[in-house]
Amino acid sequence: MQLDKKTNKQKIMKQIFKSIAAFALVASLTASCSKDDTTPPTSTEVGAPTVTIVAPTADLNLRFNDVATIKYTAAPATGAKFKSILITRKNLSSEVTIKVYGDSVISLADSLTITRTLKDSVLSGIGNVGDKFVYTITVRDDKDKFTTKTVNLSIKDLYTSGQFTIGAQANTGATFQYKFFGLNESAANTIDFFKAGIATPPTSTASTADSMTRARFYGNSNKIDFSMFYGANLTGLYSPDYAFGAGQGWATEIGFWLTPLNSTIFKNPVSLNISQSEFAASNYNVELAIDAIDFNDAATNQKFVYNLQDQKVIAFKTAKGRGLILVVKSALNNTSFATFEVKWKKN
Repeated sequence: MQLDKKTNKQKIMKQIFKSIAAFALVASLTASCSKDDTTPPTSTEVGAPTVTIVAPTADLNLRFNDVATIKYTAAPATGAKFKSILITRKNLSSEVTIKVYGDSVISLADSLTITRTLKDSVLSGIGNVGDKFVYTITVRDDKDKFTTKTVNLSIKDLYTSGQFTIGAQANTGATFQYKFFGLNESAANTIDFFKAGIATPPTSTASTADSMTRARFYGNSNKIDFSMFYGANLTGLYSPDYAFGAGQGWATEIGFWLTPLNSTIFKNPVSLNISQSEFAASNYNVELAIDAIDFNDAATNQKFVYNLQDQKVIAFKTAKGRGLILVVKSALNNTSFATFEVKWKKN
């Protein structure tokens, strides 16, 4: 009997221990679930700075010695401060990246929006004509958040006309009516062409479409930079204000033009140190050749060049620009025509 009592007592103790263990396990699981369901305290994430390109509104397309102007605004997010602004210029042809602006200390209040303008001189040393660049503006805040914006830049080639024909004075063919031409960067081939003969000056209202193509028409004469004439000195190009003798050359025609007349300077000698193949293939070499010409040397400046030979290159300067003319083919006589090609840049 004593043994049975002892056994019963052990059974009761085991059940008590099992109950305590089960209760502890349930409490542990309940606490664990309660901890997992707890929502962590919320925190406000600070955003990146805001950067806006104000100008240009399109890609830049400039020439050497122009200035690339980029205007932008920047503002840090609420709760952040400016840390730095970095602007780089990368040549996509050579893969060379240059820092053009860097400011590592900006003492401004958080809420202010800054407006800044970058002016970067596009010098010939940064690349070649035809190269493409990208400016990258990176604004960083004190939380190390940053925003980048880019502006593309292309270096324009020279203004190029392609080959065109000018009829000699006695050439009456329908396709060779143009006797005069002038530089115009807005024209399809950067050249304006004009005919000789009767128009309707000085009124600005054309009586016919043909009148508007005449050098005598109101306002057209001041667009002319070159006249071609075939005479005793064979094919020649002349400045509009060249003084032909009475009854000679274009003297009678020019007598109807409105004044003042444009003035074009040609260089003597007419043959420059650039080949026809270089003229056709390399705008970079043409640019170098133009920049090397000293138009301030009055001793070698003249109002005309004549006895022009095929494949010769002539230097010139007008009020609009300066450049080179390739004589592709000179005229054979006064009923013939000449073929030219012009490459030029603004003064």
